[in-house]
Amino acid sequence: MKTLLLKSTLILFTLSLLTCQNEGRITYKYAEQPDLITCDLKNADLYNEAVYSFENDILTQLDESNQGLLQAYKKFILLTLYGHLKVEDIASEHSLKLAKQLKKDKQLWMETAGARSLNHEGLLMDCITNTVKDKDLQTTFNALLSTNSLNPKTILTPLRNNPIHLLTDGSVKSFMAFEYYYPALMDIEAYQLTAKDKPSADNASDNVNKKPALELKQEPKLKDIHEGHNHD
Repeated sequence: MKTLLLKSTLILFTLSLLTCQNEGRITYKYAEQPDLITCDLKNADLYNEAVYSFENDILTQLDESNQGLLQAYKKFILLTLYGHLKVEDIASEHSLKLAKQLKKDKQLWMETAGARSLNHEGLLMDCITNTVKDKDLQTTFNALLSTNSLNPKTILTPLRNNPIHLLTDGSVKSFMAFEYYYPALMDIEAYQLTAKDKPSADNASDNVNKKPALELKQEPKLKDIHEGHNHD
């Protein structure tokens, strides 16, 4: 009788353990895409997946006129600069799962006055600043970091003025995702997500990686951004 009880307990424990493991497992949607983060980092696969998922989110939710990824990035920058970014209005469930996993990577983040952001002295940031393709932009990153002056206004303004880097440089894409998106997303719960899929987002990897139009369209007015997202 005791033997049967012990076996039953072990079976239930094993099933419970397997269930927990399955719940924590994330299916990567972008594993076949080219690496955006090229450094030899422990969680590089997770980081790359997170950047692609971020791009798909902003393309799906912020490119309302279907102008392409460039327009989505420009609107993301405006929302961030003016304090109107609400990640729950943009994020997919996939990105939220990735955010919860990234939250466990303690060395990736720093907290200042209760606000979480990318650890500017961490391995990922070191990778980003050393692999930025444009030398002038790389110099800007390093100068701002050395003077502890890296903030949305100082780095997003030059990127807004020369947004081609957001389309061609995986390191810049990674900075955008990890500095401004995932720190805000990782404390959100699934029931708070309000983003809706558009019909054109059926194939996420195709949308993210399709060749965008490089011509610069007129930037949306801040009033339009405010009204379109129901911000206070």
